[in-house]
Amino acid sequence: MSISPSAHPIERLEPTQRTLRRAQYEAFEFELVAQGVLVRNASHANPGDHEYLVTIEDGLPHSCPCPADEHYQGACKHRVAVAIRTSVLETARNVQRIRELNTCKCRSKKLCGNLL
Repeated sequence: MSISPSAHPIERLEPTQRTLRRAQYEAFEFELVAQGVLVRNASHANPGDHEYLVTIEDGLPHSCPCPADEHYQGACKHRVAVAIRTSVLETARNVQRIRELNTCKCRSKKLCGNLL
């Protein structure tokens, strides 16, 4: 099945229903960092032991070093948690755009492809 690039991030990530539910009800905390979004699961007794860096690529939560994302099909709950929280994902996208603009080497940043 082909999915439109303009589709909602959830449709593009294709999570399982179980993953989607967990991404909705677990107590995630988010922190923007230079590399992406640091996702901490505060549902655990030691949240620091359940902290993963979700990278953003092409406007989507792209990768996560958690075991589920590495070993199972579909996006993990950390990537889905970022995708369903529009303000978190939009802010991460904007930070990424600004970073790309600041590293642009072209003469006219107004015309730079990095803005897209």
